[in-house]
Amino acid sequence: MVWRPGPRPAWVDALNALGDNLGDAGRSMVSLREADLLGAASATTGLDDWGDGWFRQGLSVLLGALEDEARLTLVGRLLARAEIQRILQNRLAVEAELRAHPEIDGEVIAAPIVVTGLGRSGTTLLHELLALDPNNRVPMQWELMYSTPPPESATYATDPRIERVRREIGVMSEADPAFAQMHELAADLPTECIYVLAHQFATDMFVGEFHIPSYAIWSGTTDLQPAYDYHRRFLRLLQWRHRGERWALKAPSHLSRMSELFATYPDARVVITHRDPLRVIGSLASLMATLHRMRSDHVDYGAIAAQMAFGFDYLTAKVMQQRDQGLRGNVTDILYADLVHDPVATVRALYATWDLHFTETHAERIRAHLADRGHADGSAHRYDFADTGLDRDQQRAVFRRYMERYDIPEEV
Repeated sequence: MVWRPGPRPAWVDALNALGDNLGDAGRSMVSLREADLLGAASATTGLDDWGDGWFRQGLSVLLGALEDEARLTLVGRLLARAEIQRILQNRLAVEAELRAHPEIDGEVIAAPIVVTGLGRSGTTLLHELLALDPNNRVPMQWELMYSTPPPESATYATDPRIERVRREIGVMSEADPAFAQMHELAADLPTECIYVLAHQFATDMFVGEFHIPSYAIWSGTTDLQPAYDYHRRFLRLLQWRHRGERWALKAPSHLSRMSELFATYPDARVVITHRDPLRVIGSLASLMATLHRMRSDHVDYGAIAAQMAFGFDYLTAKVMQQRDQGLRGNVTDILYADLVHDPVATVRALYATWDLHFTETHAERIRAHLADRGHADGSAHRYDFADTGLDRDQQRAVFRRYMERYDIPEEV
C-alpha cells in the first residue's frame, strides 16, 4: 500500500505517549465500561429514564469491540468516551422532552426526501443543493448533537449551540488536519442521519471511526427497525418548533436499509446516486483510514479497502435484487456524472419527478453555492485507486452488472 498518513500534531503524540507510559493505552485513565458511561450521563443530566432499552444491545456490542478490537490510543479513548457520553446525555434529554410534551408524538413526518447511495457518490453535494430550497427542512449538525431545548425558528441561525459544536469539530481537525480536506463537517451544515441513529447505537458512524468488526457484523445482521422508529420520533422533536414543508434527509447507510426506511416512511421520496464504485472505494478507504488513525496507531489500509470492496459488491447486488423484486417505494436514480455536469438540471428533473415546484430562485442559489464552493465535489481530497492494492480488472468484473444497469461511466 502507498497510503501514507501525514504527521500528527505534537500534542496528540504527547497524549498518546502518556497512555503508553502507563502500560495500558489509557484504560486506567478513561473508562469505557457501560455502567460508568450510563452512570456519568445520568449524573451529569440529573435524568435516568432512557426510554426504550433497545439501544443497550448496540451499546454493549460497541463497547466490547472498542476494548477488544479497536486498539485505541489514549486520544482514541478520550474521543470515544466523549462522543458516547454526549450521545447518551442527549438521548436522556430527548426522552425527557418527549415525556414533558406528549403532543410532539402527534407531529407528522410527511413524504420526506431521502438521499442515499454509495459513500462519496455525490450524496453530500445533492443534499446541500436540496437544502438551498427553504421549503426543505434539513437536519443541521448542531441540532443532532445537542437537541434540547428543541430548535426554534426565531433563533435557529443564531443558536449558541452552533458555536459549541464548532469548537468540538475543531478538535477533530486539530487531531488530524488531513480530515478537513477529505470531508467538510460544520456545525451549521446539513448532515447525515447517522447522528440520529447513533442514539440507538445502530449506525455506520462508529464503523467509520473505529476498527470494530464485531460491531459491524452485529449492525449488518440485526433488524434495525427500532432504530428507524426512533429516527421518526427524533425528527418530530426537531420539527416541533421549526418546520419546513418536508424533510430532506441523507445517509449512504440508508441504502442497505431500504426495507426499514420504507416501513417507517412509506411515502418517502428516495433518490439514489450512482458513481463508479472503484472511484468510491479509493476515496472512502482513504477517509476511513484517516478517521481510524485519529484513534489508533494500528491502521490496516489494505484491509479497509478490501472490506469496502466486498461490502459494496454485496450492497449493490442487494439493491438491484430488491428493485427487481418490486421494492415498494418511490425511488429515483441519478448519476454522479450528471449531477456534477449540470446540477441545476439534475435537481430540476428530480423536482419534476416528485411533482414539486422548482423555482428560478432555487436555481440561482445552486449556481451561487457552487461558485463559492470552487469545485463540485466539495473537497481537495487526493487519492488513487492504485493505492488500495486491489486488482482493477478483477473489480471491474465484480461491478460490471451494476455499472451496465445504471449506465455509470468509468472513472478509474
